[in-house]
Amino acid sequence: MTSTDTSFNPMTMPLDHGQLIEASAGTGKTYTITNLCLRLLLGRNSPWQRPLAINEILILTFTIAATSELKHRIAKRIEEARRVFRTKDHNGDDFLGQLLEASSDSSTDLKLLTAASQLIDEASIFTIHGFCARVLGEQTFETGTLFDQEQNAERDHLLKLAAEDCYRTLIMPLQGDIRQLALTLWPNPAMLARKLSPFLFRGELQIFPAQTAEDADTLVLKAREAKTLWRDGELEQSLLNGDLKKNSKPYKRLEQMTEFCASPGIELDNELWKIYSAESLAGAVKKGGDLPIHPALELITEVHTSIDTAKINLWHQVYANVSSLMQQHKDTWNKMTVDDLLTSLAAAVNRSGSSLPDSMANRWPVAMIDEFQDTDNIQNNIFSRVYQGSNNGHSLLTIGDPKQAIYSFRGADVYTYINTRRLSNRLHNLDVNWRSSPALIKATNILFEKGNVFGNDADMPFVPVKPAPTHAEMKMLVAGVECPPYQFFVIEDPDSFAGVAELTERAMNYAAEQTVDLINPDSQACLDGKSVSAGQIAFLVRRRADAVAAQRALSSRGVQSVYLTQDSVFLQDTAADLKLILEAILEPANDRAIRAALATRLMQTTATDIDRLNHDIQAQQAVLAEFRSYREMWLEQNIALMLNTLMERRQLAQRWLQLPNGERQITNLRHLIEILQKQSGSIKGMYQLIKWFSHEQGDTATVSAEDRQLRLESDENLVKIVTMHAAKGLEYEIVMIPIPVFSKGNKNNADPALFHIEQEDRYIAGVELGDDKHHRSLSVGEEHAEDMRLLYVAMTRAKYRCYLGLPKLKSFASSAISQLLGIEALKKDQSLLPHVQGVLPEELFEIVATDNIANTIFNDSNLPDRLNAPAEKPTVNDYWRVHSYTGVAARLTVHEPVMVTGYADDDRNEESPNIHNLLSRHNFPRGARVGVILHSLMEDLDFQTDDYSALCDRTLRRLGLDDEWLPVLQQWVQDILKAPLGQFSLKDIGLTDRLDEMEFHFPLATSTNLVQFLTERGYLEGTANKALLLQGQMTGLIDLLFRRDGKYYIADYKSNFLGNSLADYNDESIAHAMQSHQYHLQYLIYTVAVHRMLKQKLPGYRYETHMGGAYYLFLRGMNPQDSRGIFSTKPGLDTVTRLDELLGGISG
Repeated sequence: MTSTDTSFNPMTMPLDHGQLIEASAGTGKTYTITNLCLRLLLGRNSPWQRPLAINEILILTFTIAATSELKHRIAKRIEEARRVFRTKDHNGDDFLGQLLEASSDSSTDLKLLTAASQLIDEASIFTIHGFCARVLGEQTFETGTLFDQEQNAERDHLLKLAAEDCYRTLIMPLQGDIRQLALTLWPNPAMLARKLSPFLFRGELQIFPAQTAEDADTLVLKAREAKTLWRDGELEQSLLNGDLKKNSKPYKRLEQMTEFCASPGIELDNELWKIYSAESLAGAVKKGGDLPIHPALELITEVHTSIDTAKINLWHQVYANVSSLMQQHKDTWNKMTVDDLLTSLAAAVNRSGSSLPDSMANRWPVAMIDEFQDTDNIQNNIFSRVYQGSNNGHSLLTIGDPKQAIYSFRGADVYTYINTRRLSNRLHNLDVNWRSSPALIKATNILFEKGNVFGNDADMPFVPVKPAPTHAEMKMLVAGVECPPYQFFVIEDPDSFAGVAELTERAMNYAAEQTVDLINPDSQACLDGKSVSAGQIAFLVRRRADAVAAQRALSSRGVQSVYLTQDSVFLQDTAADLKLILEAILEPANDRAIRAALATRLMQTTATDIDRLNHDIQAQQAVLAEFRSYREMWLEQNIALMLNTLMERRQLAQRWLQLPNGERQITNLRHLIEILQKQSGSIKGMYQLIKWFSHEQGDTATVSAEDRQLRLESDENLVKIVTMHAAKGLEYEIVMIPIPVFSKGNKNNADPALFHIEQEDRYIAGVELGDDKHHRSLSVGEEHAEDMRLLYVAMTRAKYRCYLGLPKLKSFASSAISQLLGIEALKKDQSLLPHVQGVLPEELFEIVATDNIANTIFNDSNLPDRLNAPAEKPTVNDYWRVHSYTGVAARLTVHEPVMVTGYADDDRNEESPNIHNLLSRHNFPRGARVGVILHSLMEDLDFQTDDYSALCDRTLRRLGLDDEWLPVLQQWVQDILKAPLGQFSLKDIGLTDRLDEMEFHFPLATSTNLVQFLTERGYLEGTANKALLLQGQMTGLIDLLFRRDGKYYIADYKSNFLGNSLADYNDESIAHAMQSHQYHLQYLIYTVAVHRMLKQKLPGYRYETHMGGAYYLFLRGMNPQDSRGIFSTKPGLDTVTRLDELLGGISG
């Protein structure tokens, strides 16, 4: 039985397991966490009878930004506590005063706090996914397993691939009529992926109804017979003369039904089957009339029922098929998604006999999960297994607010919170609001104190909060008069329901006009005696279209604003423009690509300048030279430097910052440059990087990973436009919510519906595939409840005043704001204004009718100029940087210029021999792009399979080659796999013994003797830079690391063209290629990387025993008969040890 603590005190709250803290908006949740940390660090009233170290307290939350904020707040609180224990003066901080008073040895406590402060970087503060990755990684080290799964697979990309495969292998081969039915459900793979996504990744989920046996052929025969019976029985005339209502669908569509029955197809997706089923006919019969009876109608009803069953079965089939295909892709590529981190750890802690739960609990005796309302059943399962029910002093504390559970679209499940709440030993409520003014708190309590406002008073009650004693004087005054904390402004056409777009525009204009009134210098609006500024006002919106309307309304009045959202930067026009620019830089001789790049908005090139290229040869040559220089800079240095040089040369920042929305463009561009630079460290080559960029554009989610989310373009004192989801956790002095009615759009009621039902006093999640009215009603109710929670989140961001629009939309009466105001119905010809006037206390709620909205231009002479002269550039020591083999080779001034990063060794872009009717690997297309695609083929290839035709076919499609190349490529792949590598071949290497595209990073600090050593050993020749000094980090990707007979081998694929026959791939030619391309340097770097890794990961590792060597596989020369096209070597231990030292490693 859960007991509730209504007078919460962080000093006396029990710390044993099963404690749940509910923290309403603004009640100091983070502050409470920091205080509990102090108690644990000092060992105050804890079950452990000892102080805990900072890294023994596990704190989990849901975003990277939140972890940073928590670490900062905890560090700050520790410093405040240190000051109190050092000076013995708590300066009015009651909690710290209690800590000091309860101390029996303040000197020891000060040392504990100092130690925690010094070790704050080791604090165990993680996102839940980050924590799972850490535990799985450390468990891997303990077992000595080398080939663990990569943890960077993108779920949306895997789903896209699986949906495409399902479409090809399951849906398209279906019987014709059933296939057509499937295509009405999912017209394309993208729609299939979108409709599966909401429930595909949930853990504990029951699917309703179950799959049943339904013979497609029988359904088709019944449909044909029903059409025949209708046609032969002349049913149209019979029904016209019957008791059908003349305004009903069955009556109006009789002629159409007769024509349909006369047509040859059966069209299982036609709604006429439903219209003339018994259920629809029963609703169309006049009162007291007779339901028509006929064998055709009975058969139509059976067909309609069978169609519904067929749809349900199709859903079951695609659900199972896509799930299986996603798992196959992950197994093939040996990768995990972030969801797999959770499921893998959940499986590990629940495995019978596993010691992992105890080891986790011993390492972190106490765990605190912040924002617990955003968890799901898999996450809860992990921590319940580790902590709940234990009698050894370990404790799980959960902190959250179910009223702020607004992320169901991300998989968060508030019902998991409710289940935990029911099992909690004790419930604690934070009931003092430290954010808002007393008047605003009182008004908010009045609005939300209504019964069942969140749909479940038993598990999600609204507990009124009290104002903080220190906030008694918080007031907003206009002309010296305190204004009500809420203003409701009605936007309506009294005689009808207006459209969403029209009312949105009017609501935004009214809110923008109010903003101008508040921030005008002569407005006399003030907060606690200080004038209102633009930066204190926020517009909270639900949709991107609302944000655009708000920006437009503010801009038309001369008010500048910034937009804060969770949208991905890859969804912006800036990303599309940048892709065109990168493609032009990649091919600086391609005149069409360069013109496309210059024509983008981002480049700000005029049509006159582009047209000049048609007749001004000098201008054309200058542009081509400019783009060639960008390409060379990208190759020889890095993409960030190249793009920043382009920005400076083209003066993009200067041009854009003089334009409306210019800061947004420049912020997006710099953000994308940062992402590209980071990604370039792990992606080989220009082509691959642009390919990755395109994939991000196509597959990115609307709400994206944190590092992809749009950044605030300015920190200036500007009005903020914020999506309601992004506003969670933030606060603003004045909040505008012009459109609090959330339109659901055209939702298809035939789509799967998520809902929850109670079983044995706990909620379980279900998905309804059919038309069960109860289940679908539950789903609608849950959506409405989340709308109410989202509205609560938006309204509770305000500190002084909240403006809410009341638009008279058709959907208003069913909205959350309508429920909050007690408006149960609203007719088309009724005015909304009388429904709200006089209902709420006038001193707290101002009701305004909006008629003619002015358009006052804001003109503040105090605003600074937008452009200021930049400060002098500081001198930066940039010796420390990220290096790669390609970059090092360039620094050594090798014999030929380095081309594409990671593929400089492969052929350049040159035309392949035009030899008609003679197709072979030797005249297979060449060039860097072909090299990239051949590398991808080898990466995706299962060496031990005998059927790789699909993969070869996909490779040819990517290259744009005809099917006549398929047997050539298949034979070539077979030769590669069977080519002898000593006593084995690639065909002997299974998936569990290989790691493709193995990324490595290691610290780098070269000795001045490095070049001399490599030259003396014969690994380098002709180098100009004899004193190469490198500091920073070495990074790279090894094409293949594989294990054979306990030894580990490096393999690198080369697509170089050395001649038109196998004889051209002899030892002499291979040796020349190895030396001229500096491949010796490459495999030495790779060997050091693998050597360092194996020393850490492999127990008992010895280089001579476990390292097998390196293979350089020149693919065009490999064959089953001999070793042509293959270079192999194993540097001696003394060479590797010395090179490790010269690169800054430690020998041993």
